[in-house]
Amino acid sequence: MNEQLKAAEDILAALSHSTHAIPLGPHAPVVEGGFAGMNKTDWIVCGPRERVGAVLRGANPERLADGNAGARPYKVTPSSDAPGSRALHAVGLAAGTGKPVLCFLGSASVASGAFYEALNAAALTQAPVVFLVTLTPITDDAPVSQQLLASPLDLAAAFGIDTLESAPTEKDVRAAVRKARKTAKPALIQVKLEL
Repeated sequence: MNEQLKAAEDILAALSHSTHAIPLGPHAPVVEGGFAGMNKTDWIVCGPRERVGAVLRGANPERLADGNAGARPYKVTPSSDAPGSRALHAVGLAAGTGKPVLCFLGSASVASGAFYEALNAAALTQAPVVFLVTLTPITDDAPVSQQLLASPLDLAAAFGIDTLESAPTEKDVRAAVRKARKTAKPALIQVKLEL
């Protein structure tokens, strides 16, 4: 893991009882690659886990302690635990600014009706949003059951959205995000983690 990210995680974990920092663990290369694949002037919409990536843009970890506050001028929105809402916010931000926006999502997002709405809105508006969906193996303690887990690639393709698959390495994720960003239209990148 990037030493800057590790140090930031340690600081966030020690800050306050109200801070709920989720360790990156095997997600670290995806977060590193996602942030590296976007320009520093592009907005990033993330959940509590990925928020720590703002340190890669120069944010102090202390600045990230309040997940409900944005990290301006680092272009990182307030984090949201609701992945479908996060996806909708990313589409709105991309449509409103006309500039690329990266949205971090996980396995639970595909079980959310709001995620389907976000795909539909992205397709209709052609907003330049990049959905970066990290899939983890479904286990008995997973937040979503196997019956609710559809293929993000198939869902995006059904809406006419460009799709890419990436290996879970920083280099591959960065390349996929850059490629999707350059299209200036909606795209979904799927990354499968093996835990």
